[in-house]
Amino acid sequence: MEETAAVQSTPSRKKWLWIGLGIVILIVLVFIFGGARGTGLGSAYFAPGLDVDRNIDGSTTYTNEEGSVTVGTGGTMPDNWPSDAPDAYTNANILYSGSTNPATGAAGSAVAYTVTASVDSVVEYYRSRLTAEGWTITATADAAGMKVITATKDTRTFGAYIGSDGQGNTSVTAGIEL
Repeated sequence: MEETAAVQSTPSRKKWLWIGLGIVILIVLVFIFGGARGTGLGSAYFAPGLDVDRNIDGSTTYTNEEGSVTVGTGGTMPDNWPSDAPDAYTNANILYSGSTNPATGAAGSAVAYTVTASVDSVVEYYRSRLTAEGWTITATADAAGMKVITATKDTRTFGAYIGSDGQGNTSVTAGIEL
């Protein structure tokens, strides 16, 4: 009789094991993907007050009272990027775009992207655009295979760090302190 009871309780335990496993998987999926905007992985569970937008181009924008950051391919230039500062090089694949709020006292913007172009052509693009818009080139340097160009205009400072992967692709990180 004990054997029969043991045989009957095994399927019951397996049933509850599968139900429990299903619930855990469901909770994990809701936690990762979220049922509504801002409820997935990287959202308010980790940073209260953070708004997370998953954009149709595959990028994700994180916003709070201090500013916003867009990460992933297909991004755009930061909202507060000045019109007299050079935009990303033609056909750039923007990987990161961030801006801060002047109300916080740390105003600025930054963008990181890749482009199929030579380092020298990207440096020349920045040099010519900055000069045409009235910026003063304050420094250029070649440091550890990276080219750097900095410029100032009124109270603002611009800097770009440009490097090659050796395969015809160039990575650029440009920032401006407003």
